[in-house]
Amino acid sequence: MTSKISFFKLVRAEIRRMSWLADVQMLVFTLFFPFRVLMAMAIRQNEKLRYGSATYSAVVQFCRNAGLERPENTCLILAAGALCALSAFAYVHSPVKQDFYHSLSLKREELFGIKYLSSALTFVMPYLISQVLVVLVGLIYQAVTPQIALEVAVTGIQGILFFLCSYSSVLVAIMLTGNFLTTMLAVGAFGLYLALMVALGKYFKVVFMETSVETLPSSERTWISWTSPWAWCLFSESDGSAGMTGTLPSVGNLCQLIAIAAALTLIALALYRVRRTEAGGLALTFYCAEPIVKIMMAIPASLVAGLIAYEIFESVAFELLFILLSGALVCVVIEFIYRVDIRQVLSNKWQFAAAALLSCAIFFFFRFDLSGYNTWLPVKNDVASMSVSDYGTSYCVVITEDGRAEYLSVRSRLDSIEWEDFERIYELAQNGVENVKKYKSSYAVYDEEITYVYLKYHLKNGKEVYRGYEINRSLFCEVMDELLQDEAFREQYYPICAWDDTYMDKIAQINCWFYGMDAETLFTTAEKTDADESVYEDVVYNGDFNEMIPLSRLSDLVEAYCEDLKTISFEDFLSVYGQIYFLYDKDYINDYYPFSEKFTNTVELLKEIYYQGNS
Repeated sequence: MTSKISFFKLVRAEIRRMSWLADVQMLVFTLFFPFRVLMAMAIRQNEKLRYGSATYSAVVQFCRNAGLERPENTCLILAAGALCALSAFAYVHSPVKQDFYHSLSLKREELFGIKYLSSALTFVMPYLISQVLVVLVGLIYQAVTPQIALEVAVTGIQGILFFLCSYSSVLVAIMLTGNFLTTMLAVGAFGLYLALMVALGKYFKVVFMETSVETLPSSERTWISWTSPWAWCLFSESDGSAGMTGTLPSVGNLCQLIAIAAALTLIALALYRVRRTEAGGLALTFYCAEPIVKIMMAIPASLVAGLIAYEIFESVAFELLFILLSGALVCVVIEFIYRVDIRQVLSNKWQFAAAALLSCAIFFFFRFDLSGYNTWLPVKNDVASMSVSDYGTSYCVVITEDGRAEYLSVRSRLDSIEWEDFERIYELAQNGVENVKKYKSSYAVYDEEITYVYLKYHLKNGKEVYRGYEINRSLFCEVMDELLQDEAFREQYYPICAWDDTYMDKIAQINCWFYGMDAETLFTTAEKTDADESVYEDVVYNGDFNEMIPLSRLSDLVEAYCEDLKTISFEDFLSVYGQIYFLYDKDYINDYYPFSEKFTNTVELLKEIYYQGNS
C-alpha cells in the first residue's frame, strides 16, 4: 500500500508535470483579476488628476471590479475547471496510457486522488495568488476596508467551490465517454439538456395547454439554476446579506456547492473504478448507455420537429412525418458517432422504433389533450369560491410591506378577489370549456366575439386551480355588470377604489393619453349623449390627447375615476382607447387604468386641468 508520504510525493511530481497548466492559469488570472482592477483604479486616478474629481470614489470603483457577483469571473472559473479535468484525465481516452498508469503499484482510487488533487492545485494556487494581488492593488489606492478584504476572501472560497463543481462535472463526462469528441458532446448535454427539456415543456404547455395560467413575472433563474452544476453556479440566487461588493453567500449556499462537488466527485470515482481499460477510444464507456443516450437525444428533437409541423401545417399527417424523420436522422447521426462506420448507421432499428413510439406518445398525448386538462370543470358542489379577471387589467401594482411597488401576478390578483357567490362566474367557466371543445372539434373561428378571461376555482378540499378561457364577450360583460353592482366586489376588482395614502404617496407621475382624439375633440365628444350618434360620425382624428396631470390633483383624479366606475358599463370599460398611467416613485413601475370619453367625471376633471395649464 502506498504510504501518505509517497502519495504526496506523487502529487508534487504530478504538479511539476502539469506546471504548464499552472503557468497558463497564473497568466490568465493575473490579467483578468488584479490587472483589470489596476487598470480601473488607474483610470479613476487619472480622471481625478485631470478634472479634480472622479466619477466614482476609490472604494466604489474597486467594488465595481472586484469581489462578489461577477458573472464574467464565474465563467472563467468554470472554464478553468473543464480545462483542468480534461488535462489531468485525458489519459483515460488512450488504452496504451491507461495500461501504463494501471500497471503502477497504485490502486485506482489512489491514482484518481493523485490526479484530482494535483490538477485542482494547479488552479487553486494561481487563483488565490491573484486574489491576494487584487487586495494589494486596492491597498495601494486606499480602497480596501476590512469588510471588503473579507468579501474578497469569501469570493476566493466561493470561486474554488465553483471550480470544483465544474471540474467534477466534466470528470463525470470523461468517465462516461471514450474520446475527446464525445466528452465535449457529453459536457454540452449535461449543461443544456435539462434546460432545453424544461423550455420545451413550457412551450408545450403554452401551445397545447392553452387554459393554463402562469405566474408573472417569476424569475427564470429559479428553474434554470437546477438544470446543471454550471447553471447552479451562474444563476442560483444567494440568500445571504448584501455586502459592499455584492450579495454575500450564506453558509447554506456554500454547503450546497460543497455537496454538489462532493456528490459528482464520488460519482466520477465510482465510474472510474468500474471503467474498462479497452473503452478508451470508443464513443461511450458502457455499452448499456448507448441506447439510452440515443433515445434521450432523439425524443426532444422529434418533439421540436412535431411542434414545427403543428405551427406550419396543423396536420396530423405532417406532424407524424416530421416526428419520424427527425427521430430517424438523430438516430443515424448518433449511430455514426458510435461506430464511425457509415455501413452501420441503420443498425439497431429497435432503438429508433422505441424513440419514435415514445415521441409520438408524448406529442399526441398533449396534441389531443388526452388528459382532459383544457376541458376540466369541477362539479359546482365541490367549489367553495371563485374569482374572475379580464386580461387587460390582470397586472396591477401592489405596495409591499417594505414600501416597494411591484406587479401583482395573475394568480395573486385572482387570490385577492375570490367571491363566494360564484353562480354567474361558474357560467363563465362553463362557456369557456364549451368554447375549448368547439375549437378542438372544428378548428373553426368562433361565430361570436370572444375575450380572454382568467378564472380561479377554490375547491372545498383546499385545492386552488387557475385557468384562462376564451369566453363570449357579451356573456362576460353581462356577468361583470351584475357582479360590479356590489360595492365590495367593485373595490376588490378595481384596486384604485381602495387606494390610500400609502399608494398615493408612491405616485411620482401621472399621464393621461387617448388615441385618435385631440383635447378639443375629446372634451366635445364627452359632452354628447350616447343617443347623439352624429358627433361620432363627424369626429376628425387629427391627433392624440396626451397630458401630464399635476400630482396635486391625484386625489381628485382618483375620486372622479372611481365615481365613473360606479356607472359605466363593463362593455364600455373594455372598449376604450385611452389610458391613465401612474408611475411609481423609484421603482419605475407603471400602473394603468383604461378610460374613454364616456368617463364623464374623469374627462371633466381633465378638461379643467387642461385649460388651467394652457390658459
